[in-house]
Amino acid sequence: MEPKERYDQYHAMVEYWLAGRFVPNQDGADGLRQAMIYTLVPGGKRVRPVLCLEFARICGAEPDDVLPVACAVELLHTYSLIHDDLPCMDNDDERRGKPSNHIKFGEATALLAGDCLQAEAFAAICDAPIAGEDRARCCRILSAAAGIGGICAGQYMDLTNVVDSQESQTATELNKTAALIAASCAMGAAAAGANEDTVAAARDFGAALGMAFQCRDDLLDGDGFCALLGPEKCQEMTDGYTEDAFRLLNTFDDTEFLQVLTRALAGREE
Repeated sequence: MEPKERYDQYHAMVEYWLAGRFVPNQDGADGLRQAMIYTLVPGGKRVRPVLCLEFARICGAEPDDVLPVACAVELLHTYSLIHDDLPCMDNDDERRGKPSNHIKFGEATALLAGDCLQAEAFAAICDAPIAGEDRARCCRILSAAAGIGGICAGQYMDLTNVVDSQESQTATELNKTAALIAASCAMGAAAAGANEDTVAAARDFGAALGMAFQCRDDLLDGDGFCALLGPEKCQEMTDGYTEDAFRLLNTFDDTEFLQVLTRALAGREE
C-alpha cells in the first residue's frame, strides 16, 4: 500500500470512530457532548493516532484492534487544546479557523468538555480488544505523557515564563509537544505486545519527531526556538532532530510510511 493510501485509510478509521463515540442520548448532558464533539470532530491531520496505528502494524498487530488506543491519544490531545485555549491559559479565541470551545460554549462547559475527553481517553483504551497487560501499559504511557512529566508540566513552564534558554525551551517543548507524540508511537508498539526495548525505541523516535515538528513550526511562526535562537539555529535543530528520528527508525522494519511522514512533518518533502 502506498504511503498516502495508508494515511488516508488510517485517517478515515479515526474519523469514523471519533464521530460515533459521543452520540446524543437525551440524558441531560447532550450539551456537554456537543461541546466535546465541536473541537474533536472534524479535527486536524490526526498525526498522533496515525502514528499509533502504524507502530502497531509494524509491530505485528491489526490496526483495527488498536483503533480505540489510537483514538484515545486524540481524545487526550483534544482535551489539551480546549484547556490551552482557556483565558487562564493561552487565552486564544480561535482554533482551526473557528471560535475556541470556551468562546462557543462558555468557560465552564469548555472546562468540563476537556475533563470528559481526558477521562474518556482512558476508557477508550480499556475498550480495546487487546491483552489486558497491554491495555495497562498503554494507560501508563498515556498518563505519563499527560501529567507532571508531560503536557501539564510543559504548559506550567510556559505559563510561568521559565523559558529563557535553549535548555529550558527544549524542556518545555519536550513536555508540551513531543511527549504526546512519543506516547503515540510507544502506545502503538505496546498495544501490539512489543517488548519494552521496542516500546522504548518507538518512544525515542516519537520524541525526536515531535521536536523536529516543533522546531519546524517555530520556524514558520517565528516564535519559540526561532525567536530565542534565530532562524539559522532553529533550522539546524530541525535538521538534527529529523536525522535522529531517521536513525531511530533503523530499529524497525517496513518503515517507508514513517519515513515519508517524518519528512512531511519536518518540512523535508522530497
